[in-house]
Amino acid sequence: MSNITLTYVNTTAVLVFDRADSSANVFDSATLAELGERLDELALQPEITGLLIRSAKPGIFIAGADLKELSTARGEKLSRLITTGQTLFNRIADLPYPTVAAIHGACVGGGYELALACDWRIASDASATKIGLPETQLGILPAWGGTTRLPDLLGLQDALPVILSGKLHSAADAKRKGLVDEIVPAEHLKAHALTYIEKGKRHLTHNPIIHNQAVAALTRVQAHKELLKKTRGHYPGPEAALEVAVASIGHTREKSQQAEREAIEKLAPLPQTAQLIRLFFLQERARKHRHTMADPRPVHRAAVIGAGVMGSGIAYWLSTRKIETILQDVSDAALAGGMENIRKLYDEAGKRHVFSRNQVARGLDRIHPTSDRVPLGNCDLVIEAAVEELSIKKRIFADLASRCADDTILATNTSALPIHELASGVPHPDRLVGLHFFNPVHRMQLVEVVRTDFTSDETLSTAVAFVRGIGKLPVVVRDTPGFLVNRILMPYLVEAAALFEQGGDPGEIDKAMLDFGMPMGPLRLLDEVGLDVAMHVARTLAAAFPNRMEIPRVVEKLLDAGHIGKKGGSGFYVYDDASPAVNAEAISFQTGTEDAPHDTREILASLMTSEAERCLEEGVAETAEDIDLAMVLGTGYPPFRGGPLENRS
Repeated sequence: MSNITLTYVNTTAVLVFDRADSSANVFDSATLAELGERLDELALQPEITGLLIRSAKPGIFIAGADLKELSTARGEKLSRLITTGQTLFNRIADLPYPTVAAIHGACVGGGYELALACDWRIASDASATKIGLPETQLGILPAWGGTTRLPDLLGLQDALPVILSGKLHSAADAKRKGLVDEIVPAEHLKAHALTYIEKGKRHLTHNPIIHNQAVAALTRVQAHKELLKKTRGHYPGPEAALEVAVASIGHTREKSQQAEREAIEKLAPLPQTAQLIRLFFLQERARKHRHTMADPRPVHRAAVIGAGVMGSGIAYWLSTRKIETILQDVSDAALAGGMENIRKLYDEAGKRHVFSRNQVARGLDRIHPTSDRVPLGNCDLVIEAAVEELSIKKRIFADLASRCADDTILATNTSALPIHELASGVPHPDRLVGLHFFNPVHRMQLVEVVRTDFTSDETLSTAVAFVRGIGKLPVVVRDTPGFLVNRILMPYLVEAAALFEQGGDPGEIDKAMLDFGMPMGPLRLLDEVGLDVAMHVARTLAAAFPNRMEIPRVVEKLLDAGHIGKKGGSGFYVYDDASPAVNAEAISFQTGTEDAPHDTREILASLMTSEAERCLEEGVAETAEDIDLAMVLGTGYPPFRGGPLENRS
């Protein structure tokens, strides 16, 4: 069956990508070969005056290269794959008549590199349209001409953030950044794209004052400095992409694309690349893996109980996903604070052009705040996000059960408390499940879906489908103390606090784990989480595993002295408008004078690995891969290391 068809609108040729037996269009060797055949056909038709490229898929333009093929290609096979893509896209760029990419849906990696080879790029305004070059997130770089063409199109300074971040952009954001020329409603996309044929070939012009090798060299210095702040030298992909993009200025296309090929041939075999690609496949598994044979039920209306930071964050996220949401708290003051938080989140999203004004207004309208005990019988799902006190939660769930339908799914956002203990006051406890979101909800992809011994297959299936439906990634875990992420993370945090208590320098302790690749040192993380919250989780785990965890007294001393972490202005560090400084009173609580050991990094990392191994042995998660994914998404465990069960060094 054909993956690419060639049709005509008068003298305009239309290439339509529609990969057989697949929901997505991707480039593999066979599809590239077929593209070559279609281009050969075009070369035999001198009457053609333009080319339009589009997709027949409902939500995908082209999702880039086939990563399964790319991840196994080495040596000559990889070189041939890259050279073939470059050659074909160059043939499109060199056609004597105008070319237009009509983009609807995901236009990613090689898909966007194909679009870059066209003269014009028109995108639909649909939410499914996402555009970008994510290759550096996979440890490689855009090597089918993307690292060459984007600086030529936008200028080096504007192209580098797109290439180096590897982020995907909405259609509106892509238009602002110059990645596409125009956005139109999806139903008008093809017709409007055809009008761009009349504009003729595109001829790029550059300002010689800024588009030259001297300016490029200065840009490289600043960009490299900023890049190292983010990567600390752990990710060779963005660094290689920077060098290739800078070198493209003032050089021929042939020379620049040769640099792309050479760079990807060096990056592909690296262990960091293998781990980043592996994590991509683990995320894909989390989006699709079926945990039970039960069919999920749809969730159209939800309620969130508790309007604090977590509750309001969850309500905000549900409203952005077009779910009608009741937000309930015991007082009008608490509700006002929660709604203020939601408005701030919408304001920030609006400023970043994530939502239009109308979308913000509609999103706020989908949230229904109340301090009354309103009936919840028409809710498909209720999420409790109240204070972390088991006795209070028991009362809340007994009350919820009296206000809900018998089949309403009841979920708790607790981060560590035993969920099964809530079952006694809940008729039909098979509908009870944990949905542990991570803070901040709008940024963290992971949700731990916690299954109790009571939870039915239908409830689990519905919870997993719900998490996926709101754009998060679920990892299913057992109802055990701390669940998965907090259980693995807490021994690491507790030991860091113990090293500090014994006299270790907080900056050195944190630096050791920054050098390991964590996004934040453990003492800074304790402050970010809140020492009160961390102490609650630590006590839960210490009670469950009394022989394995002893909470250092320094945390209690800090709390007793009013240092609750960043939210209170001080913890292990003092937070003001300047950079955080070590808290002198925290230093006074140290009971020893021992420097942090030279192998601090190994000590702390090994604690996460050891606890992860225990979780795997006890069946807290289904697979080692689930544990690795949860730790990367939930804690920022270094993606280039793959996860605690991949790391052995």
